[in-house]
Amino acid sequence: MNPSCILRGTDSLFQGKKRMTLRTFFKYLDANFKITAPLYNWRHMLNGTVDFEVFKENFLAPTGELAGTIVCVFPCAEKCRVRKIVQAPDGKIRAVCSRRNGDYFFIDIKEIVVYQLDVSALVEAIATVLSSNEFKRPQPFLLPESAIAANDATSKSNNYPIQYVFPFARHYIRKEMDDRTEKWYVDGKLKKIYGPKKKNCLQSKTLNILYDQIGNGWIPHRTFINATGWNEKEYFGKDYYDSGKMQKLLSRLRQKPGVKILFNKERGIKFSEEVVKSHIQSHDHIF
Repeated sequence: MNPSCILRGTDSLFQGKKRMTLRTFFKYLDANFKITAPLYNWRHMLNGTVDFEVFKENFLAPTGELAGTIVCVFPCAEKCRVRKIVQAPDGKIRAVCSRRNGDYFFIDIKEIVVYQLDVSALVEAIATVLSSNEFKRPQPFLLPESAIAANDATSKSNNYPIQYVFPFARHYIRKEMDDRTEKWYVDGKLKKIYGPKKKNCLQSKTLNILYDQIGNGWIPHRTFINATGWNEKEYFGKDYYDSGKMQKLLSRLRQKPGVKILFNKERGIKFSEEVVKSHIQSHDHIF
């Protein structure tokens, strides 16, 4: 659903002497916007944009219904948009092409369960990110307790960093350098210091390459091989069971300074999309 559809018609709700409270607004959204889809659709719609399992746990609730169709994600000349759900005599469930009945695949019943978006929890979580008070805090943004759905008996923490749920909630990384040290800040907090003896170590070299190339996509492995001086066996590992020196180095960098770094054997290495440069000189605030 286009967000403008939600915003249209709500302006009047906040006008006049009696203003609508945020809690009442959430109830209004819940009552007027019932956004539902089978789990299969949610998974493919959000694929690559959020941590789907976290999103499902916090913002989706099962309705108890089963879908009769799912979205078709396979390119074909027929350009069909949905697949029909058909239960075979053997009890297996098939997703059948709406144009070509011979084209089908088996699907788990869990994937056709219809889930509804918990609009209140989602809006409240977004409001937390956009809150000016939260933006002034150097620590990670946290999901509010009321945004954590409790659809089953499993206990859920409200301390999951919201950066890992929403791609627009960024990690801001910044470096400061002088003649003696190299300091790295994430979200305004000092996370890593390289002193005079380690200022040009392999970790520092790798971190600087990643930092300089933020936003430019995958950085070829050859760039890092040249910077480290390792040969390909040392860099990638001798076999399947050897993760290689670069993977081990990246593992340490993921802990400190503590940001997500992606490694793809074919494409290269890069910071995750939510990691962006901060050009603010003072580290007291991240905005």
